[in-house]
Amino acid sequence: MDLAELLQWVAIGRKTGVLAFVKDKAKNYIYFREGLIISSQSNEPMYLLGQYLLFQGKITESQFKRAFELQQQTRLNLSAILVQQGFVSQEDAQKAMISRTEEVIYDLFLWDEGHFYFKADGYNTEDLFLVTIDVNSVIFEGVRRKDEWKRIRAVFPSNNVIVALRPGADVKSIPLKPLQKKLLFLASSGKTISEMILELHGSDFHVNFELFELYESGILEVKQILEEPKKAEDPSRLFNQGLEHMQQHKYPDAIAVFQKVVQSDPQNFRAHEQIELAEKAICQELYRNVMRPNKVPHFLVPMNTLSEYSLSHREGYVASRIDGTWDVKSIVLLSPLRELEVLRALEKLLKNKLIALK
Repeated sequence: MDLAELLQWVAIGRKTGVLAFVKDKAKNYIYFREGLIISSQSNEPMYLLGQYLLFQGKITESQFKRAFELQQQTRLNLSAILVQQGFVSQEDAQKAMISRTEEVIYDLFLWDEGHFYFKADGYNTEDLFLVTIDVNSVIFEGVRRKDEWKRIRAVFPSNNVIVALRPGADVKSIPLKPLQKKLLFLASSGKTISEMILELHGSDFHVNFELFELYESGILEVKQILEEPKKAEDPSRLFNQGLEHMQQHKYPDAIAVFQKVVQSDPQNFRAHEQIELAEKAICQELYRNVMRPNKVPHFLVPMNTLSEYSLSHREGYVASRIDGTWDVKSIVLLSPLRELEVLRALEKLLKNKLIALK
């Protein structure tokens, strides 16, 4: 059963409940009431309201940071704080919440693998941003994006691709969208598509789609297609070994083992849960022993020398967030990466004596 058929099954049956989708670490949820979509959620940072508004260019990172600080003090809804502070209008905040809800669902049409389950009832509307979305309109847009995605992937087979301005391209003759202007600037820096997505707090589809339009217009060309990292082997039964690592507090080893379990058995929810527990434990250890959340990282070396060190594009992104004023918790919040990825990157910078904490 493909996603369109699954959504129609819920709509025709006028079902109430939650459709949960799991792929690797990603978990997306669609909430239904009598066959209508009323909300969605995702554990992917890019779909948090603040990240989404950053991508849309509606707020700046400093505004996001200020709103988060106020949220910590007042426990108010982030959307309400952004409006109260005049960072966004009520209309823009409302539109962003609706668009974010839809994007979580559209993203599922691009998944080439994963699994799902349906849970009748079992959700609290107080925890959700409620909308009413017709299933058929979602299916129509989702199928359209799926078709577009096939065309895009025929040119950009992965996000590990470097694009460049085509020689002789007349950029001035074509009206460019704000996002396309940003992408052209990033392309001139030799960044991969993955790096652009991180830099812009964006989504796979929107960044790839705008790049593809520039490619089709003769503005960009594919400069280099980099090799994808090889996937780990799929062992069959490692769950007990992972539990042993958890009991011994060897959390990185446990994560590695449980990820292999998930690769061979994607529907092993116990393995997914153990991965989350291990990641949280590592984060707490890092906060406790390596970097307090309120500590402020600052550079010990000139930023223009970072290219001399073996930093991945994700580590480089985290390094670019360090300005001597943002503390660790702010950098974690403002990053579209997972908490553990950010902390690991900061840990590497500390161990290489590229940064210090104050």
